[in-house]
Amino acid sequence: MDKRKIFAGAAVAVALASGLAFANTDLVGLPADYKTEYVRYATVDREDLKQVRDLYASRAALAAAQATGVLPSGTTLVLEIYGAQLDAAQNPVKGADGRMRKAALANVFIMEKRTGWGAQYPADMRNGEWEYARFTPAGTRHDDRNMTACFQCHTRVAASDYLFSLPAMRMAR
Repeated sequence: MDKRKIFAGAAVAVALASGLAFANTDLVGLPADYKTEYVRYATVDREDLKQVRDLYASRAALAAAQATGVLPSGTTLVLEIYGAQLDAAQNPVKGADGRMRKAALANVFIMEKRTGWGAQYPADMRNGEWEYARFTPAGTRHDDRNMTACFQCHTRVAASDYLFSLPAMRMAR
């Protein structure tokens, strides 16, 4: 076993003992070609967070979602989070289509699924075989690797392969 895997496993054990889920973010990569090779299958306005979110998946992932509702091992999903443009009263600015207008890209989150991943998490935190990572707008791995919020939130949609956007994936063209 290489030192990277030993270190990652030890870091996860310490994080779990302290009640945090520091995902194996070093295992999860940012696909360099997602802007050109993946499909933007949804844009979600989060007025509560003053964010606009663009969701990307490969054509193979979309086909699996449409066929079975379960994404195969090897699937990588991308979530770009933009701040919303705000008016003088700090309310999101909306376009003629009623959608919030994007400001700067704030973060890029990745969900990646691999056979055997996630087994180290307790049942109340485990998201099947999904792992998460966060990247800066420049594409570098973010220093904050605490993915507790991701794991906790996505456990609510276990029946949808831990995906909030599975209905949108099933309808994507």
